[in-house]
Amino acid sequence: MTFPGFRHLLGVLLALSGTGPSSAEDAAVCGGKPVSVRIVEVPDGASFKLEDGRAVRLASVIPPIPIDGDPQAIIRAKEALTQIASGKTASLFLANESKDRYGRLVAQAVVLEGKTWLEAELLARGAVRVLPSANDECMKALLQFEAKARATRTGFWNDPQFGVFDAQHTDALLAAAGRFAVVEGVIRRVGESRGRVYLDFGRRFTEDFTIVVPDTVRKSLLAQGSDPKSWRGRRIRVRGIVFSWGGPAIEASIVQAIELLE
Repeated sequence: MTFPGFRHLLGVLLALSGTGPSSAEDAAVCGGKPVSVRIVEVPDGASFKLEDGRAVRLASVIPPIPIDGDPQAIIRAKEALTQIASGKTASLFLANESKDRYGRLVAQAVVLEGKTWLEAELLARGAVRVLPSANDECMKALLQFEAKARATRTGFWNDPQFGVFDAQHTDALLAAAGRFAVVEGVIRRVGESRGRVYLDFGRRFTEDFTIVVPDTVRKSLLAQGSDPKSWRGRRIRVRGIVFSWGGPAIEASIVQAIELLE
């Protein structure tokens, strides 16, 4: 599957919204101006090295990583990106020149041969999952590709440890502590304490799955006309790092980590 570049993506989103900039060069959906590069090496499922020695991490996606405890999944993700990108010329869309903790640039990327949007292609293959980012338009586009792969159980979506966790399956979630996960369920109880809202998916809040919503995130949701304190009975999908504090939990550090499913 190929994707006809950011200009077409922007056109699709603008057709849906009816507003927005008219030029992908001026305002690419996922941000940044294109920079032409050549990819020479792929060390893992979401990063590559350039001919000039720089390293790049694909933005807004996460592949299997060592903490997931599945070396074969890591190899399969690397093979997928290698097949699409190795030795190819690409355009990087850099929101800025800052680097991550490992010294890599963070960018969306389009391989010029076939005009393949790498993040979208990897999501369509089920080789990565969407990592929450603050760019709403970009998240909406990427989640559409993930949703299709998820619905057809493509790639890693057919593997229980990388698929969607049921919020009621607390044992499986506790076993996933420290890992990135996608979790779905219905909120049964809402609490508030010390500047945080707690969305509990069972009646035993010390044992059941919980989403922790910091006050800054709640304020952002309120500005959008939605209050998490009123979400009791709502079906939610959340993504992030699972941690244990009695029961399993995920802190929604940005609004985009949460999807209201109804």
